[in-house]
Amino acid sequence: MTSSSPSKSPEIRVRQRVPWLSLAGILLVVTFTLGSAAANMLPHHIPTKHELQRAEQNALIAERKLRIATLLAEGDRCRIEVARELARALVFDGRYAVPYADDYERRCGEDPIVRRWANASYRWVRIAKRY
Repeated sequence: MTSSSPSKSPEIRVRQRVPWLSLAGILLVVTFTLGSAAANMLPHHIPTKHELQRAEQNALIAERKLRIATLLAEGDRCRIEVARELARALVFDGRYAVPYADDYERRCGEDPIVRRWANASYRWVRIAKRY
């Protein structure tokens, strides 16, 4: 016969619970970390806001230069609309419009708007040269 001592209690085994929520959180953090590392290793360039603005400005500048070249090649033929557009485009391109306004005035007569753009070219070009 086996006698058991009353001072010893039977061992009760309690199964420990698995911390699923903690493991899932750790796994999620590790996954995002490795995913970010992999994404950073891929060779690609995302243009910045300033690069996009500069590209847009360069496109506008190229269009304006092409339009100036077209207008100069065609000639204004004393058409006021063309003369005003050309004087304005010359000023925005950073060129002096005074020689063109003088030539237009000699050939076709005085136009105050063409003269105003020519006078504005002095201030505009001076400001543009600073930058």
